[in-house]
Amino acid sequence: MTSIDPNEQPTWRAVFSGRLLLPTLVINWGILLFAIDTFIITTIMPSVIQDIGGTSLYAWPVMIFTVGAIVGSASAGPIRIKYGQRDGFVLAGLLFLFGNLGAAFASTIEILIAWRLLQGLGGGLIISQSFGVVGSIYPPGLRTRIFSVISTTWGLATVFGPAFGGVFAELGSWRSAFWALVPLTLIFCILVWRFIENQGKGEGVQRFPVTRLILFSAGILTIGFTSQTDESINRVLLILIAICLVAWAMRRDALSVNRMFPRKTLIPTSAIGSSYWYNLFFTCMFIFALIYSTLYLQILHSKSPIVAAYISANLSFCWTAAALICASWSGVMIRVAVVGGGLLMVAGSIGLYLFALEGPISFIVLSFGLMGLGIGFSNIHVMALTIECAEHGDDALVASSIQTIRNMGLAFGSAFAGLLANSAGLKEEASPVVILRAIELIHIGAIVLSILTLMSLIIFIGYHGKENRFTRNQ
Repeated sequence: MTSIDPNEQPTWRAVFSGRLLLPTLVINWGILLFAIDTFIITTIMPSVIQDIGGTSLYAWPVMIFTVGAIVGSASAGPIRIKYGQRDGFVLAGLLFLFGNLGAAFASTIEILIAWRLLQGLGGGLIISQSFGVVGSIYPPGLRTRIFSVISTTWGLATVFGPAFGGVFAELGSWRSAFWALVPLTLIFCILVWRFIENQGKGEGVQRFPVTRLILFSAGILTIGFTSQTDESINRVLLILIAICLVAWAMRRDALSVNRMFPRKTLIPTSAIGSSYWYNLFFTCMFIFALIYSTLYLQILHSKSPIVAAYISANLSFCWTAAALICASWSGVMIRVAVVGGGLLMVAGSIGLYLFALEGPISFIVLSFGLMGLGIGFSNIHVMALTIECAEHGDDALVASSIQTIRNMGLAFGSAFAGLLANSAGLKEEASPVVILRAIELIHIGAIVLSILTLMSLIIFIGYHGKENRFTRNQ
């Protein structure tokens, strides 16, 4: 594949034609595979347990996939350096493929969990490598458009992913859900091999960051164990241990030559650092907003499971719509999208606090929508602007590691939300009074996170102008 002209006109046609057509297809194919695999497991798990048992380990296939995805996405930078962009991408696809093959043959829940770990590793690598390709071959003017297309792909997976698994569950063949992904993954690997250039190989030290990945894995796995205990003190200790392990890994990474993350990661007084804090905070925020939404919509508002799911999914629908609307904005409108998006998130989180418990339902739907619009308006522009602040040669690393930060937000957000709910007394068969108390506390947490998200966006806008390498070099 020939190189992409950096002066490519920023139009939708440019994303879906010429030299970018096939990379756009490959990237979104990979995103769709990961997203579907993320959503189908919750749909087929009752059938899995009925077939091979393992009720006591019910949450582990989901948890271990998340652990693998975070470790896989964190490995994207070193994998790209060691094997190159194309070969690293193919490796990710093969890990994902064999993970699905193994899961389809699993005879016990323990074997399924092991193969789900491999699925997560491959899936995390796929999604981070996809973001890395955006950073390496798409010119700055087209990045918001391709990011909005990726958001659309995620939105489609949100709608059809559970249904994909549900079809096979209804047919009584949960294994077929994994089998169905095998040919799709094989096609993905062929497309990557044929149409993605193998650039980036050998750009730096070849030594693989084994110690850092072990520390990182241990930290994320520790977070996963928070869902296995009902004691608040145990959850607090596990979260603190996880934070220490992840912080240790990232500290070692900052001092290394073959980095998994760019310089200034999580340093709030920098463009990249504030951007990464934004990604961490907003991911935690929407996890807080969604994690117990179907519970209170069913119990407190007497909605059916499918209706409750689609009320919550309004956040994803509006996220996708906003990303498509603002993808072509430029100049001062970018600042409007970024800061305005932050304000919409604050408004949405306040709306959920006010209306989640007593309604009306229309205001709950509106609040989810405001939050989704806020994420959609701000997210694609922050990602594109963050890549502009990367040091020379770090575009792919900055783009791919954004997904790692988000995955961390998913893990830590779920753990903290569970801690708050547990402290309010939320357990199985909890009374409506306990549910009211837990949901109120969680939505207070969401408001705090939305304010932190807005603050990160304001700081990011201030530092982007100073650190944008395109304006800095003029």
